[in-house]
Amino acid sequence: MSNKLWKNKNFVLLWSGQTVSKLGDRLFQIALLWFIYTETGSSLALGISLICFTIPMIVIQPMAGIFADRNFKKQIIVTSDFLNGILMLTIAYFLFAGQLPITVLYGLIALSSGITAFFTPAIQASIPLLVEEEQLPKANSLNQFSMQMSNILGPVLAGIVLGMTEIWFLLLLNGISYVISALTECWIKIPAVKSETENASFNNRFKEGFKYLMKNNQLLYLVFVGGVIINFFLAPLQVFLTVLSNDILHVGSTGFGLINTSISVGAIVGVLLVFLNVCKDKYKMVVIGLTLEGVSLLLLGIIPTFSIAIISSIILGLGVALASTGIGTLYQTIIPKDKMGRVMGLVSTILLTVVPIGTLFGSFIINYFAVYHILIVFGVIVILASLSLIFLLVKLSINKESNVQIEA
Repeated sequence: MSNKLWKNKNFVLLWSGQTVSKLGDRLFQIALLWFIYTETGSSLALGISLICFTIPMIVIQPMAGIFADRNFKKQIIVTSDFLNGILMLTIAYFLFAGQLPITVLYGLIALSSGITAFFTPAIQASIPLLVEEEQLPKANSLNQFSMQMSNILGPVLAGIVLGMTEIWFLLLLNGISYVISALTECWIKIPAVKSETENASFNNRFKEGFKYLMKNNQLLYLVFVGGVIINFFLAPLQVFLTVLSNDILHVGSTGFGLINTSISVGAIVGVLLVFLNVCKDKYKMVVIGLTLEGVSLLLLGIIPTFSIAIISSIILGLGVALASTGIGTLYQTIIPKDKMGRVMGLVSTILLTVVPIGTLFGSFIINYFAVYHILIVFGVIVILASLSLIFLLVKLSINKESNVQIEA
């Protein structure tokens, strides 16, 4: 099965382009955050830049999903990578010339985020068209692998390049990689999808996607529990880990870095378990993955030691990889292919919106409660939320088996 996926030229080209884009986005974010802080020395400036990275994604993705459902997904993917490449090269030039005011840089960051907002739903809508349903978990596990490797390699590569040269050179390399990625994506062949509303107006297509999400109770519950609740309670984790590392474990920035690295290590282990067929059932992936996330928080709260923090972080990463792969695969099998871009654009916007709200909530309550008590409560909530999905997933599994028997 794995060999079959690797022989799928269209998927490999798509995955390669997505990997370059994810790594490029990470390098771009790290490099510019570092540049802005060193130039201004202002945490407010950092906050504004993070808003510029986030807001366009939240606002644009629902609309971008409408375009992604039309039969020019490849054009969106290629154009997005090419435009991001040109944008990186432009920023690199002005930084080299020393002629880029911070306010203009904010606008360019927002523009790059807006371009990426078109790229993401187009990718999400393309994968189910290129990959057979039984291969979707493996395909999604590869996407998780790309994300985790970007999280690991992004800071390392940015640190090495910035230590050896200047930021403009890093962005120059990044821009070139985007353009090369766009050129390779030109060879992708994405099948067309027939839709009864292909010629409908923009507003009607948006309403159709929104109504589908709101009226599909099973999908809505999966989004609410597997997305909204989990994202809300995991969003402030970096805040909690920072306080835990500094004030309770007393391991400093080095220990904090090791804890974060352990999360990515656990996620890569989870990816390998899926890709090597150790974990094949998407329904079990969701429940086991989300439960492991809750267990990791609970364990860290009950036994707040550095060794347990490392173990908990590995468990957390493992859970995130399994849950993300399983939930992503369920989305791709539940949502009709002609509505995938619109619905996933809405889902992504909802989940992106939850993250800053959860982070603010966690940052607020940590002033009033001990961090290990918060971790225990959050862990219990996440475990209960994951277990509440069992009945839904059993029903989905039974419905799936019934449909297969009818088709046979």
